[in-house]
Amino acid sequence: MKSTALIYHEAFLEHDTGTYHPERKERLIYSMKKLSDEGLLRKVKLFRPEEAKEEHLFLVHKKSYVEFVRDAYARGYKYLDMDTPLSRNTYKIAKLAAGAEILAADLVMSQKVENAFCLVRPPGHHACSDRGMGFCYFNNPAIMARYVQNRYGLKKVAIFDWDVHAFNGTMEIFYEDNSVLAISVHQDPRTIYPGVGFLEQTGEGKGEGYTINIPVPIGTSGEEFLYILKEFVERAIKKFKPEFMIVSAGQDSHKDDPLGSLAYTSETYGIATSFFLELTERLCNSRLVIELEGGYNLEALAESNVEIVKAMLGLRNRNRDLDIIGEISSAEISPKVREIISKLKDIHSMWI
Repeated sequence: MKSTALIYHEAFLEHDTGTYHPERKERLIYSMKKLSDEGLLRKVKLFRPEEAKEEHLFLVHKKSYVEFVRDAYARGYKYLDMDTPLSRNTYKIAKLAAGAEILAADLVMSQKVENAFCLVRPPGHHACSDRGMGFCYFNNPAIMARYVQNRYGLKKVAIFDWDVHAFNGTMEIFYEDNSVLAISVHQDPRTIYPGVGFLEQTGEGKGEGYTINIPVPIGTSGEEFLYILKEFVERAIKKFKPEFMIVSAGQDSHKDDPLGSLAYTSETYGIATSFFLELTERLCNSRLVIELEGGYNLEALAESNVEIVKAMLGLRNRNRDLDIIGEISSAEISPKVREIISKLKDIHSMWI
């Protein structure tokens, strides 16, 4: 059995978004209960994080923005934007989520565990350098990426995002950077928030080609997602040769999620996790952290998180999962998805 850290803190439940907000504390309550019911909490190494320091936030966020979030509630602000509410504990808990990801990075880099799963809220991938949005305040995966580069001297970090929504904040932060390969597979931005993440958004300057957006049509299946991993993502990451890998895991691409229109299943996330475990084992000494982003159907999220953790612990049959990916043929893929892959290879030929 693999040595897997689960980073969690009860204080994540104190982030109050209101009664009817989809990003609510029950997301973690259901997931922790499901992990417990499946006997997985006895198998992982459970760690409680501390709040990130402001200097960690400054790695990717402007000081003026961090100070605004810190003081906003006391100054009478109730929202950063219409989707991103503020409460008395927002700043503290957002720092705690970022701190969880820093702890995960330290545990993996020090080889105290083989991999780590951050069960955190609030999420982070929509937060830009100077603006919070889309339920996100600080960009947790971006902070982790910059932290491992600064703390451990790593030159190459890869971030892969499978949330149904494009990772606009992560993209903005690394858009001119060739030390971070940032890849997102998400629902066509013409049909969903935040309205960015097009194939043609590929980075600028020395970062040209290091942002890879893969927008897929409504109804894209788990098999089609896994086929994209096989046909393009694997090649790009292998060619980049990262020293550390982050997966931004938003399970709102699940077929039952109320905020998205893709058709993945809980099994899809388990198989995809096996894919990234195999990839990082070969490329970067198994340095893998998976961190929670979206997922708003409570049961679907909990079941998906169970499959992710099972894979990380080595409790899924990895060879079987990899065979499933390998056996998916182009005949099973819709013409629209095949066309996207073809365009992707043309636009990002440097990775083929």
